[in-house]
Amino acid sequence: MQLTKKASYGLIAAVELARAPADTPRSAAWIADRYDLPVAFIEKILHQLRQAGLVASRQGRGGGYTLPVEARRVSVRRVLEALGEGLDLVDCLGQATSCRLTGVCPTKDAWRTINDRFRDLLDGISLADLRGGTTTLDD
Repeated sequence: MQLTKKASYGLIAAVELARAPADTPRSAAWIADRYDLPVAFIEKILHQLRQAGLVASRQGRGGGYTLPVEARRVSVRRVLEALGEGLDLVDCLGQATSCRLTGVCPTKDAWRTINDRFRDLLDGISLADLRGGTTTLDD
């Protein structure tokens, strides 16, 4: 599995919103300029996150995007899933599979266990963890 640019940029945008003071909206242009990213793409990503309820928007002068909930309540997994990222490490774990070995594969259970732990890891990292740059993956 490799994250798409959309997922990577979406996490960057979400972390920037988590870093901002609660009463300070950030525009898509502000985030895009900070990281030299395409403004239209960041706007599209933020719109998708808003539709999922992970960000809020305010129109007009001084408007932009904010987090409507505490950053510690938004996991990396929620952001990635809101952006339509498939989080299955191998195709056979997804909804539709074309693998002819699905019913007899000797490694499928191992991949399912690994995949579940991966999802748990993503659930355990919040935007608050990422905004401080102090995320550790140790137990």
